[in-house]
Amino acid sequence: MKKMLVFACIAAFVAISTNAGIDQDYKGLVGEWKFEVPSAPYGYEKGMLYFFEKENRLEGEVKFGEGNKIKLTNLRYAKDSLRCNLYVDNEYVDVKAKVEGKKIRGVAHTSIGEMNFAAEKTGK
Repeated sequence: MKKMLVFACIAAFVAISTNAGIDQDYKGLVGEWKFEVPSAPYGYEKGMLYFFEKENRLEGEVKFGEGNKIKLTNLRYAKDSLRCNLYVDNEYVDVKAKVEGKKIRGVAHTSIGEMNFAAEKTGK
């Protein structure tokens, strides 16, 4: 019984330590990012990315030009790797990117092909 209790305590400590590392991992991503997708159709070639913490989780939205904000789904960030999905005009888009300081470079996979994009963090 004591072995089980010790094991449970160790497992809980490891889980808390792992989550603490993940929580701090995305802190540099939180904020506003100005992005460009040169090969995207007109109206979708530039905009803003917003990353924020909500209920101890990383969440995000994208805003094209003057349009409405679209929620990023399945948002995952570990070390310098960012992955997420979104629906743009009922079109499923899969995004993979690398974060290097205040810059993001990546690829958006769409039904009309791959589109490279770049983003830079603003002062906000």
